[in-house]
Amino acid sequence: MLWVQIPSLAPVRQDEEFEFPQGFMISKVAVKDISSCEKLITIHVAPDQIKQEYNVFYAKAEKVAKVPGFRPGKVPRDILAIHYKDTAREEVLKNLIPKSLAEACRSKDIHPISTPTVQRIDFEQDHFNFDAHVEVRPKIKIDRYKGLTVKPKPLQVQDSEVSDIMKRIQESHAKFVPIENREAVIGDYLICDYVCNVGGKQIEKRSEDMIALKEKDYLEGFSNQLVGVKSGDKRDVKVIFPQNYTNKKFAGKEGIFQVSVKEIKTRELPAIDDEFAKEAGDFQTVNDLTQKIRTDIETHKKEEQNLEIENALLDLLIQNSKFDVPKRMVERRRNALVEDTIHRLKHQGLNREADAQELETLRQKMQPEAERQVKISFILDEVAQKEKIEAQAADFSAKYETIAKQYRKPFEEIQEHFEKNQNEKESLLLRIVSEKTIQFVKDHAVIKTA
Repeated sequence: MLWVQIPSLAPVRQDEEFEFPQGFMISKVAVKDISSCEKLITIHVAPDQIKQEYNVFYAKAEKVAKVPGFRPGKVPRDILAIHYKDTAREEVLKNLIPKSLAEACRSKDIHPISTPTVQRIDFEQDHFNFDAHVEVRPKIKIDRYKGLTVKPKPLQVQDSEVSDIMKRIQESHAKFVPIENREAVIGDYLICDYVCNVGGKQIEKRSEDMIALKEKDYLEGFSNQLVGVKSGDKRDVKVIFPQNYTNKKFAGKEGIFQVSVKEIKTRELPAIDDEFAKEAGDFQTVNDLTQKIRTDIETHKKEEQNLEIENALLDLLIQNSKFDVPKRMVERRRNALVEDTIHRLKHQGLNREADAQELETLRQKMQPEAERQVKISFILDEVAQKEKIEAQAADFSAKYETIAKQYRKPFEEIQEHFEKNQNEKESLLLRIVSEKTIQFVKDHAVIKTA
């Protein structure tokens, strides 16, 4: 398949009118509906148009062509045709495809929403025809988008949730106290140097590392082999790396950690009292700290509930709508989701490339979500058109302010960036309209929170 960029056919809003070049000659256009949002266009270009494009090419070429035995600008056309045959064909084809496709779309009142794909080319100097796959905006039917009813989970803050947060704050303020004249036990922390060898080769070396002795380790049996050590002891710890180990080449193999213990420490937790509250933040009493924790949990749960309501409304919009979605648009969205997932995994520590099977599994997993997101984009666009929801100057200013705070940049710098980058501003516009449309649907919904 050949991807062709057609002048002024860059995907903007899904229903945007496109400007096509005028006065191009095509002899025949046939359109076959693949689905309600996909068409196959067969185009036959008029021979005179092909001849004209060749004339344009050679008129430009003869001014600069360098052919032995001839001065620039004095090379006969038939000689030029011999020396520049392949270049002429390439340039003429490059010009004919977008122009003829644009004229064909205009003549048949077809409005592509993405760059068409050329699938077949039959080209000689006396004839040219080709097929192009075109995606168009589907006809969207929404039974209802006002008065939708959703019932989110009740918003409740449990005492146990507050206690869990308090415990984590307490643990973050723990002190590590050196232990003298006793052996290490489970629950202690070792300050040590170590070298890890696999197959006689060193693969890791650490100094002054802190190791927690746990009942259950990721490397099974690691802590138990260090129970009983004292400061100054050296001990070899043998483990078998698990089959799901991050570095696949060590999975299932034996590793030997040569550990040199420098110090043993125990962790002491502070008492949860008013002094602890003062150390934890700008609080005078434990009650103040407890109330702040409860408020923060409630705020977080309200955000989760709001997201739950929005997703439930979007699901209802999909259920209340019926239309086909362009397959290539779904494919592009799926590929973007796969790339985002791989990027996130690498950020979390994945240090290898995903193989073909893993990629295919990811694609299949992301397919339903890609279809859902594409459907939502069309539905929200349809609602926005019906309700005349648009992005105002104040909406952009609010977004610039939010982005400026997020990246700790001056407002003026963010504003200038988007004003200079129209593609990014267009994306921001679509985002603003989508968010305002979701809020419109939510404002006209029945939310049963009791």
